[in-house]
Amino acid sequence: MATKENEKAQPVDIALVLGYIATKDLVTVEKKISVLTQLGYSNPDMAKICGKNPDVIKTLKSKLKKGGNNG
Repeated sequence: MATKENEKAQPVDIALVLGYIATKDLVTVEKKISVLTQLGYSNPDMAKICGKNPDVIKTLKSKLKKGGNNG
């Protein structure tokens, strides 16, 4: 029985957990991306944390760099 439980267990990516914690109180995806970018997260990791597609993250980061953050 113990081996079946071990086979089902998925490793936890601590970096992603920390990203969730760092952004849990932020409402907008743009604010989350801003914080995660400062912390050095990659686009795919930010996408997992924010529940978005990596292409969406790339587009939003580009807008933020161009000063498109009016909030």
